[in-house]
Amino acid sequence: MLKELTKKYIEAFDSKDLDKCAELFIDDFALEDPVVKRIEGKEEVLHAIKGIFDSCTTLDFSAKNIYQDNQTTIIEFVLKLDDTILTGTDIIEWEDNKMKELRAYLDIPKG
Repeated sequence: MLKELTKKYIEAFDSKDLDKCAELFIDDFALEDPVVKRIEGKEEVLHAIKGIFDSCTTLDFSAKNIYQDNQTTIIEFVLKLDDTILTGTDIIEWEDNKMKELRAYLDIPKG
């Protein structure tokens, strides 16, 4: 079940569908990544994600692999934002079939 929900998140993010992303987050959802550091609260995270969506013309988010261990899923991904290609891993903690926390680890290009 969580792998399927993880695929829904990938599809929602890939299609820049903020509403579908929001459906998957609990109210106290937290996002952590090297750029934003840590954001807590669903609305604050959605605002940050909207900023990502608005910052690029083309976005392509795809999973190379999805793993599951109990209430955690891990995505090995490739994210293309216009001409920038980022590779990394998302670790998603789930609670009652909603995303509780996402920790993103990615290779950020220098320069």
